[in-house]
Amino acid sequence: MTKASETRLGGPGRDRARRMIHPIFCGEVLVPWALSPTDLTFLWDDCPRCFYNKIVLKQPRPRGPFPVVFNQIDRAMKDCYLGERADALVPGMPPGVFVGRDQWVRSAAIVPMGANSACLIRGRVDVLVDCDDGTTAVIDMKTAEPGAANVEKYSRQLHAYALALENPASGPATTVSELGLLSFVPASFVGTDEKAALCGDLRWLEVERDDEAFLCFLTEVVSVLEQPEPPPASPECCWCAWHGDIRVLA
Repeated sequence: MTKASETRLGGPGRDRARRMIHPIFCGEVLVPWALSPTDLTFLWDDCPRCFYNKIVLKQPRPRGPFPVVFNQIDRAMKDCYLGERADALVPGMPPGVFVGRDQWVRSAAIVPMGANSACLIRGRVDVLVDCDDGTTAVIDMKTAEPGAANVEKYSRQLHAYALALENPASGPATTVSELGLLSFVPASFVGTDEKAALCGDLRWLEVERDDEAFLCFLTEVVSVLEQPEPPPASPECCWCAWHGDIRVLA
């Protein structure tokens, strides 16, 4: 456990963050907005209008193609490292054992400070590490090292998982001590006879815990969802542009 992680566990920042959410019972309020960590990471930045349409109007974008090879690499990494010690794999990783591959998590309904309605987090964590001190680290696996501009996006995803684990809809709460990205960076291709493999480096990037900033972000998200009309589309959103063209033709 790093000194920074120990500070996060007991520091004043975590206490302030806890005061920014209010656990509630679904029966006392409207059904909460169900938010996916993946949508908070990608769809929100890609197009707030598409995000609103999916959550509020139940009108998701059509599913686009996704290269199968990335899913295959992801599964192979998890199969390889499940049950192994994380700190023996890459220097700086939390001391503990890889567990909990593709574990579904769901948070209790919460109302972010300043919001008028509730939300909950529901998604599937890539992998967890059972740390030696009894806490848990949340790990997201990537193929290719993320650029600096994308680390903030992935930080939202990791914070959402941590929030769900520490404020579960049912069962005991889990203390999350560390967040991070484990990246496989392909560098070469090796082939012998009928076998071939991608070879590369594993890199670890610890993501700084900032619950207060993430809950402020959730307040912004929920305030948009509470509006009677969707927000403007992103100028780069091809789906909204196509949908607008269809409406004009109609």
